[in-house]
Amino acid sequence: MPQLIQRLPEGPLDVVGDVHGELDALLALLRRLGVDPDARTAERPVVFVGDLIDRGPDSVGVVELVAHLVEAGLAHAVVGNHELNLLAGDRKEGNGWFEGRTDDHAQFDGERRVFPSRVATSSERERIRAFLSELPLALERDDLRVVHASWDPDAAAKLPLEGDVARLADEWHRAIDAELEASGLRARASEERREFAGLRDQHCEPTRHLAAVAAVDCARQRANPVKLITSGAEVEVAQGKHFFVGGKWRFVTRDAWWRRPVDRPTVVGHYWRRRAAAIAGKLDLWGEYEPHAWAGDVFCVDYSVGRRFLERFRGRRRDFDGGLAALRFPERALVFDDRAAPVPTTR
Repeated sequence: MPQLIQRLPEGPLDVVGDVHGELDALLALLRRLGVDPDARTAERPVVFVGDLIDRGPDSVGVVELVAHLVEAGLAHAVVGNHELNLLAGDRKEGNGWFEGRTDDHAQFDGERRVFPSRVATSSERERIRAFLSELPLALERDDLRVVHASWDPDAAAKLPLEGDVARLADEWHRAIDAELEASGLRARASEERREFAGLRDQHCEPTRHLAAVAAVDCARQRANPVKLITSGAEVEVAQGKHFFVGGKWRFVTRDAWWRRPVDRPTVVGHYWRRRAAAIAGKLDLWGEYEPHAWAGDVFCVDYSVGRRFLERFRGRRRDFDGGLAALRFPERALVFDDRAAPVPTTR
């Protein structure tokens, strides 16, 4: 079992944002970073913030490439919420490629569209699961931390030194649900979901605020250290502000934890930061910052390459709004897969 918090290599490195199965974008970015997977050479170590998989056209190819770089000693990676879903066997929008589900679809613009993703073979599934199960939750050194979604020292203190992240997440989930069951809150939330088609149908919008659903969702995130680190804490939205994203009507939104002090520069992904156009359905918690700005000592390097599947559905084949980025550290400059010149970040 992997050590859950591992050491980052010293010296300059490149932190790559969420890839989401966009193999061509990853290959283009690696070329700009001076990485040659075939020759097994790199100008500096590459660190992946998680969410290598789902929604994009080739999650299999992305994991195989990253695993190759890790095995060659050129790269490191942490677990994201999408990897955790896969390891836990949770069926989510965009991860049907792993089991070959033909009903895996996205709902947007009032339509359902099946993801045209490469399907993993049985041998590929075995290799992917083995690789992902060895990834840590966090990588850190004195001047930098890399984690997928959020950092909470109290949650980190509850973690064992090493362990199976999916099993640990499930154990905490079961304990939390037992408390929710005893309080009656879980039963009320189930009733609310049933009233509105399980909250999975975009056309069946809830006509009122579902307080029990919100309370259960918040508890399952905040009290589970693995979920807190890979998905971040959540807070209840105001009445009438529920929204549909990721195949589900939601009554909670992500907590802007980066407004609170951290003990060192921390780089995350997860939050679908806007590079250009607005992202329908996504509440933009980073909208108060300039597109290339740090929030204190926290930087989100996810520039929404994961939305390219939506842009392709709408007929676009190039000049995408979303991009794949790497943060060069300590220079604090961004390199994009589709832009020639580095972009400096700001404070």
